[in-house]
Amino acid sequence: MNLLFTLNENYLPPLYTVLRSIFYSNSKEKFTVYIMHQSISEQKLEDLQQFITKNGHTFCPIDCKNLFIEEIFVNRYYSIEMYYRLLAPFVLPAELDRVLYLDPDIINLRSFSSFYEQDFEGKLFVATTHDYATKWIQPINNIRLGTLASEDYFNTGVILMNLTLIRKTRNQEEIFTAIKVNKNRLVLPDQDIFNHLYWNEIKEADWQIYNLDARFYSQLNRVFPRKFSLEWVEQKVVFIHYCGKHKPWIERESYRHKLGGYYLYFEEPSRQVGNLDGLNENKE
Repeated sequence: MNLLFTLNENYLPPLYTVLRSIFYSNSKEKFTVYIMHQSISEQKLEDLQQFITKNGHTFCPIDCKNLFIEEIFVNRYYSIEMYYRLLAPFVLPAELDRVLYLDPDIINLRSFSSFYEQDFEGKLFVATTHDYATKWIQPINNIRLGTLASEDYFNTGVILMNLTLIRKTRNQEEIFTAIKVNKNRLVLPDQDIFNHLYWNEIKEADWQIYNLDARFYSQLNRVFPRKFSLEWVEQKVVFIHYCGKHKPWIERESYRHKLGGYYLYFEEPSRQVGNLDGLNENKE
């Protein structure tokens, strides 16, 4: 399976953690890990390659420092690497037919082989919405992004890409143009561009299973504790996404949302991962 991450050196610590969780949860699979970056040092790339190959997988870094010819819009909360995922179909090796992009602030709890191998049903991407957070501003997003017929706003943290069809039907110039033309309208820049360009070419997956926001899980658990229990998480959820400005690798045991324990568990390189029960305290 082909995996894609786009990041700078600041996100290398969580990258190791998500990879550790993936290698554990998919122990029978072989992965090729693509990293699109522009400034990660040679030494850190060598360390990452050693980690990945030691676990039996393949590492393919891609230097993207010359990807943008013109200065590109980035607001103060984001880095240029956020746009690389959009350009990936035109940068990754031509022989790849699909790739799974993941944000590095994610943990994988279960095998995702069936998700990876699913039929695209003629769509360019598979992604999830976080409709609980965006429904109330959907009309505003539709006007702002020129997507008046859209009923959804897709999250870019987990994206399965139909590389073959994307290359046949789309091009990277439309991405450059969309960023330039819409720069004054962008709030979540890469996510806005993704929805602006592809809103009707995305197959929707279940966010509760494939992109569970740790922030919202705390609310679900409080309102529906029997349905959305830790047992449900460990039996059903594939990806936990630590969205927002609060991160478990920074706040550690003080992380304010439930499910932070899973991150800390996989963060420990020497830990022998076994039963995941009981890793999280009941805290907000």
